[in-house]
Amino acid sequence: MPRKTAALVTAGLTGAAALTAGLLALAAPAGAASLPCNLTSNGSTTSATCYSGSSYTWRLVADCSDVSDPRNPSHVTTLYGDWHTGDGTETLTCGSGLRANGHLEAA
Repeated sequence: MPRKTAALVTAGLTGAAALTAGLLALAAPAGAASLPCNLTSNGSTTSATCYSGSSYTWRLVADCSDVSDPRNPSHVTTLYGDWHTGDGTETLTCGSGLRANGHLEAA
C-alpha cells in the first residue's frame, strides 16, 4: 500500500475510533440520568412512582412556593423524601397555601 494511502486509512480509522468513543461517552450519562418514574404535582402535593426493577437510588424533592401573588411567587422551603433503591412511591406535601414543584434526585 502506498505511504499516502496508508496514512489516510490510519487517519480514517483513528477518526472513526474517536467518534465511536465520543458517542459512547455521550450515551452513557444520558441513559444513567433517566429514571423510569412518573412524577406528578397537584397543588401542594407532589409524588413520584419509580418502577425500574433495577438498583437506581433516588429521592423525591419538593420546592414549596408561596403563590399568593402570582406575579411574584416566592420560595418558602424545600422538602426531601427518603432515599429509595429500585421500585417505590414517595409523596411530599407542602404547607397550606403553598405550591409544590417536585423533582427527583439520583445518587
